[in-house]
Amino acid sequence: MSRNICMIIAATLALAGCDMTDKQDAQYDDSRNPFYKKAQQDVDNNPEAAVNDYEAALGVNPKLTEAHYQLGHIYADKLNDPIGAIFHFEQYLKLAPTGSHADEAKALIDKESQAFAASLPNSAPQSADEYAKLQADNATLRKQVEDATKTIVKLQGQLGKHHHDVVAAATAPAADTNAPTATPPPAPAVSLAGNSTDANAPTPAVAATPATADASATPTPDTNATAATPPRALPLDATNVILATVPGATNAPAASGPSRSYKIVAGDSLWKISHKMYPGDTKNGIDKIKDANKDILIEGKPLKIGQVLVIPQ
Repeated sequence: MSRNICMIIAATLALAGCDMTDKQDAQYDDSRNPFYKKAQQDVDNNPEAAVNDYEAALGVNPKLTEAHYQLGHIYADKLNDPIGAIFHFEQYLKLAPTGSHADEAKALIDKESQAFAASLPNSAPQSADEYAKLQADNATLRKQVEDATKTIVKLQGQLGKHHHDVVAAATAPAADTNAPTATPPPAPAVSLAGNSTDANAPTPAVAATPATADASATPTPDTNATAATPPRALPLDATNVILATVPGATNAPAASGPSRSYKIVAGDSLWKISHKMYPGDTKNGIDKIKDANKDILIEGKPLKIGQVLVIPQ
């Protein structure tokens, strides 16, 4: 009798152990649940039907964690429903916080939360991919700005050096190596009687004074003699120069008078005009032209062809 009782107790414990093991296995994969098996068949071809099958399987076995996990993927990947995906991933974590899909479920919850936030009106993009792209674009733009700044500084330095060289060349007096050396004509020999000893020599500008003339008399200069003209720098572009004086314009600047005028032609600049009109004093000439033409010359505006500038002495 005692032996039979012991055998009954042992069989009961064995059955209980088997039932506990089956329940633990059914928590992850309930192969005996017909709805679960049907859902696995529909998940690829008919996600909507698979959702209904997994929900029915959960109705039979509410602790079927694998069904929650699969439902989360269907809502996220196939139905574009982040709210449904988040719900089922959270249910999975409640039933199996240390399950084999726990880490992945947590990451997918974050991803679907960002997707849901980005779908809201007037919401900034929150996905990791978009954020990474924005960071990369920002870094690229900052690099382009840095390179552009370096290029500008380099060009400014080159422009400053060029300007310095131009000003130095403009202010330095240019030596005309091609100008012929003026040689004074030989003075004719004059005899005491007032006649040239050379029959072919030109008549001197001042006649010899007779011995009886007043020694204090001042000789009269020859009014027909040509006055010496100081050298003047030629215009930079003689073919394009149109000079005008007021009134009666000519093609050359007047040597005297209150003012002159100059008609701007193509290729002109203040430096060129000043160099033509004030050879040897180009820098001060620019200031004179600016002061005399304040109503025409506007800072930052180019010269207009055909405008007439006043050129002070």
